[in-house]
Amino acid sequence: MKTRFYLGDCRKELHKVRDESIDLIILDPPYLTTREVWDQEEVVSLELSQLLYTKAKPSCSLYVWCGIGEKSQSLIRWFPLFSEIWYFKDLITWKKRRGIGMRKGWLYTREEILWFVKDNKRFVWNKEEQYNQDEKNEFTEGFSGYKCLSEFKRITNVWTDIPEILGRKGIKHFTPKPLKALERILRVHTKEGDIVLDCFMGSGTTGVACKKLNRHFVGIELNQEFFNLARDRINETEEVK
Repeated sequence: MKTRFYLGDCRKELHKVRDESIDLIILDPPYLTTREVWDQEEVVSLELSQLLYTKAKPSCSLYVWCGIGEKSQSLIRWFPLFSEIWYFKDLITWKKRRGIGMRKGWLYTREEILWFVKDNKRFVWNKEEQYNQDEKNEFTEGFSGYKCLSEFKRITNVWTDIPEILGRKGIKHFTPKPLKALERILRVHTKEGDIVLDCFMGSGTTGVACKKLNRHFVGIELNQEFFNLARDRINETEEVK
């Protein structure tokens, strides 16, 4: 599968991407919740939302990692910027297994993912992938005389089965996302050979998932250190034949 890497500000580098060429967009922008240099500037804007819209195919979905809480309020800031242009489909809650924070209040154990589509009548949804990969099953013939997948096996919009990366497991990035989450999104919205865009590439997990699942990948990253990390991780990942 082909990979393209761009080092620089996504608001400039996105102009190098052909219009209506992207099958799926996954974003993990800075939340503005840490003291890290890369987490100090608000990059998400109405202009970025519009630019991404022009790069997306009519069947494209857009996923945006975000947060909601006392310090992490990116969901509130970003939702109106994307929903003005994109069609909102759902809010996914990722339930983590270890809480963070020492403040007075409820222990923080969640992260959110906004799901939008460009065209609500044309977006890709691979129905067979909405069931847990480890629990796919079929009933014997039922009252209607045909086999069907158990409704109780469907993946919900609350993800409790994906653990966070504790200790980062050798990934030199502050907020790496779990590979299983990215693979789940790719399986539902793309097929082999489709093009996936991540313009906040970070540690490169989206690109790793693309290479494992035989999707083309376009990655943009502003930070030189993270760019090198992501490029090396993706290039070292073996394609599944």
